[in-house]
Amino acid sequence: MPKKETVNKKSQKKEWILFWMILPWILYVFVFHYMPIAGWAYAFVDYKLGKSPLQSEFVGLKNFRMLFSNISRLPRALRNTVIPNTIGLAISWLPVAFAIFLNELRSTRYRRIIQTVTTIPNFISWVMIYGLMVGLFSTDGMLNILFLRKGIISEPFNLLNNINISWTLQAVMGTWKGIGFSAIIYLAAISGIDQELYDAAMTDGAGRFRRIWHVTIPGVLPTFLVQTVLGISGFLSGGMDYPLVFGTPLTNPKLENIGLYSYNLFRDASYSYGIALGIMNSVVSIVLICLANTAAKKVRGESVV
Repeated sequence: MPKKETVNKKSQKKEWILFWMILPWILYVFVFHYMPIAGWAYAFVDYKLGKSPLQSEFVGLKNFRMLFSNISRLPRALRNTVIPNTIGLAISWLPVAFAIFLNELRSTRYRRIIQTVTTIPNFISWVMIYGLMVGLFSTDGMLNILFLRKGIISEPFNLLNNINISWTLQAVMGTWKGIGFSAIIYLAAISGIDQELYDAAMTDGAGRFRRIWHVTIPGVLPTFLVQTVLGISGFLSGGMDYPLVFGTPLTNPKLENIGLYSYNLFRDASYSYGIALGIMNSVVSIVLICLANTAAKKVRGESVV
């Protein structure tokens, strides 16, 4: 057998091995991400439990029109999703800055300690964090007791029930919880920067700050743009973890985002209406990722996705 044919057969065998390795993930995506699209049919009928779409009354676009009716809480949910996400987008550079800070630390020991301590909150559930915040900031929490004893305040305050800072507190808590884990991505990007670029910058007399500005930041920028585009694509997704756990009757008017609103709809058995909301969310997300990708292409000269 010619040597060339032997090499081709070995190459084909490796390709088949790779295919079988990725096949479970292909099936997972198909079953859990594409097959549920068939459930969009429920948005066009008045669905009741125990009936199929064919047995339910066809209502056309009624559920979509209800999204923008006077009885809908969608405008409030949109506001409570867009504003915190906009705040999050405005401070999305913080993990980049934190990763650069960690990379510039001379002591490997301190770097590992700081990275470990700041990454741990990502793996703590919001329920446990809520318990910690209640113990610290509730009316009879530790800070109130301490401030009252020291005479700093005359009456206790409840930070978690202050509706005026609900969005800011949500952004701060989200950043605190995720900054360490998000920095891992940018640390990987920094480690991939060619060391010769730093050597050349040092040869030209560049100090630490100039090396960061002219080498590190441009090297991390492509990764940051990809993360930003992916974040914009889920701009209206609005995870419901924080609003569900931290929401109270006082703060819900500013915390009930689209994620929690959808959850409440299904809890109240408004299935068709909730699916219509999900369809609208998906369409808007596709439009947003296309717009963000176009903007990134103008900045980078090439598309992200």
